[in-house]
Amino acid sequence: MKTIAPRPALSNRPGADLYEVRDKVRSASAELGLRERHKFDKLERISNAAHRLFSREGYEGTTLREIAKEAEVALGTLALYARDKRDLILMLFNKVIPPLLDQGRKNAKLATSLPDSMIAFFEPFYVAYANNPTLYRIVLSQIYSGTSSVHGNENNLIRKGLIDDLADLIRRAVTAGECSTGTDPTLQAKSFYFLYFAAVRAWLADESPVVKVGTAELRALFEHHIAGLPPPSRKSSKARR
Repeated sequence: MKTIAPRPALSNRPGADLYEVRDKVRSASAELGLRERHKFDKLERISNAAHRLFSREGYEGTTLREIAKEAEVALGTLALYARDKRDLILMLFNKVIPPLLDQGRKNAKLATSLPDSMIAFFEPFYVAYANNPTLYRIVLSQIYSGTSSVHGNENNLIRKGLIDDLADLIRRAVTAGECSTGTDPTLQAKSFYFLYFAAVRAWLADESPVVKVGTAELRALFEHHIAGLPPPSRKSSKARR
């Protein structure tokens, strides 16, 4: 099980400890104080309201005032949790993506080759995106917004963790003799990630994206990329036999 990475220093503005509170909620052994429970409750109400409204009305059709009303919080309270609509999208990303990462890690453990493990890792994302393409078109369009907010910092941590997960899959492939020992796992992980990111956004542009179509296209891209990687040395191939 992966340990939670140390978080970057955050500002002292209200809401800066939101993700520490969320981590406590996810930990079965952690206890929350009354103040923390109220904070987490408001965070959940706001993110759930944003999820519903962005899914139904789209990005341009949703206002901060409507989200505050849906979440049953004052507009000023909403501003303590998110700076603007873009910040709310990052908040949503930070809520919906970690469970998909958890499922992807579990799936990838059962795969026996690098292409299979990569597709197994990303398939939960395609399934979720196909179930709500309106929302995820918005989410994927905003995650590189460059904000230094609380949600932006968390977003960066999650994406770094994703790259680390892909690098682990590549190291496993190197150990299994699928790739050369000279392969740079982190660099290749970034290559796979950006292939995925471009492919999934193109796939989501379809009016009714189909999971099998998207993952088949992604597999073709991954296999083409893998074919261009340095082959394992004969020595490492013999060692496997």
